[in-house]
Amino acid sequence: MRISIITLTLDSPQFFEETIGSINAEGPFELEHIVVHDGDDAFIRQLEQSYPVIKVLKGEGAGATTAAAQAVEAATGDFILFLHSDDRLGSAALARLVACAASRPEVKIWTGFARIFRTFPDGNELTVRWLIDRDSTRLSLENVCDDIPLLTARFCHRSIYTEIGNFDPAFSESSDREFLLRALMARIVEAPLDVLVSELRQHEASRTIHSRRGLVPPYLAEHIRLADAWLMRSGINGRVRGFLRNWRAREILRLCIYRCRAGQWKGAACSLMRAEMTDPLWIFRLATVFTARRRRLRNDDPESLKLSAPPAVASRG
Repeated sequence: MRISIITLTLDSPQFFEETIGSINAEGPFELEHIVVHDGDDAFIRQLEQSYPVIKVLKGEGAGATTAAAQAVEAATGDFILFLHSDDRLGSAALARLVACAASRPEVKIWTGFARIFRTFPDGNELTVRWLIDRDSTRLSLENVCDDIPLLTARFCHRSIYTEIGNFDPAFSESSDREFLLRALMARIVEAPLDVLVSELRQHEASRTIHSRRGLVPPYLAEHIRLADAWLMRSGINGRVRGFLRNWRAREILRLCIYRCRAGQWKGAACSLMRAEMTDPLWIFRLATVFTARRRRLRNDDPESLKLSAPPAVASRG
């Protein structure tokens, strides 16, 4: 089996060497690591000199979604995994994929577990959240829309990108969620790996996993557009249509809350008026907010959070 790992970078990523060091290239597989660098040519030359086994591509400067699509086009592996330049790969993930894929060739998406963590200056790490059960990681509407899509914990067969298409630049802030929604709607067969695949680092420079306040996440407006796009399609069954309507209402509420926190009162009011005009029943759909919030707070029990040194965490699998 050939496995492609894709990493997207900008100039001088802070944790890149740690990311590279987490990849165990020894096993019953061929490994292809593709790095798409959307930055200075000097860093590309540095990468090529320091890591000659890595295939380095120069990005088009059009953002992460375009870079991801470029990497998929260049990938030659049977399965593709995205590994962010500030994250780490689980030590047993690749070998586990080979064993599972050999036993069930009909499965096109293999989903593993994930860990979100923060690093302190002294090298210790705080686990922010464990996603180490099938309920919180399986490919479902509930998990993809209301929780973390976890594309970085899912090995996707390369044929999927031929069947349902590559990443859509029209949803540049939520391309992983949009892609996995298409996979769900196409009924792509998915199964659990039951092993840690990705460790996702929370830090203030991260675009997606951070604790910065006062910002309006740009993906929220895209979520509303994404729900609208699917609701306009024919052939969507009643359960899925009902879920998407409720999800749309929840994301409108979240967008309004974030805009109010950021002092964008006019924008929040406009969002509310548009919601009422397009779906007069949207306010009643907010009864589903509490269930969705509980979904996002799974595995957030403070007693489960562990302060640990990197070597101890890295061996967890």
